[in-house]
Amino acid sequence: MNRREAVQSLTILTGGILSASAMGILLDSCHSNMKSGKGIQFTDDERDTVFRMADIIIPSTKIPGAVTAGVPAFVVMMMQQCYPVNDQDSFHKGLSAFDRICKQKYGNHFLKLSPREQIEAVKYLDNKVFGKNDSAGQSDESVSDFYRNLKGLTVLGYYSSKPGATEALRYLPVPGHYDGCIPYHKGDKEWAT
Repeated sequence: MNRREAVQSLTILTGGILSASAMGILLDSCHSNMKSGKGIQFTDDERDTVFRMADIIIPSTKIPGAVTAGVPAFVVMMMQQCYPVNDQDSFHKGLSAFDRICKQKYGNHFLKLSPREQIEAVKYLDNKVFGKNDSAGQSDESVSDFYRNLKGLTVLGYYSSKPGATEALRYLPVPGHYDGCIPYHKGDKEWAT
């Protein structure tokens, strides 16, 4: 089995937690000659926006959320070190376009909105991008790509972190025998391994 087959098998086994774009980057990295470097730098406002949006996507409840798990720093690191420059540029353009949407819809930049309005703005964007209702319509492609990448990296970063893998999912830290047919009861946590 070569590296590409192993990565593809792992994706199938994990139930597709990785977003399609993140998986594409991983597969592309097997043969791509991407230039290494620091990538496009994030401004403080962009980092704060990623921080707040990750907190809204996976908030802290009885279990730690995305911020506690260090997801915002993970998103920035992945974007700068693992994505091609054109994807980084697209992410930044989408982030700016989302801020313009907030200015038009709510009268202010995302970071200056109240916490309630920030949650509403992210839910609005989620509905636009993933079309959860008939009135969602289509979103701007740059905003759509940005949000798909952000949400995918947030989920990937969270469930690969210690709090995500051990507290949000059931975790058995020692190897054991594999039983592919176990009963699942509504409300049970999924298994991390």
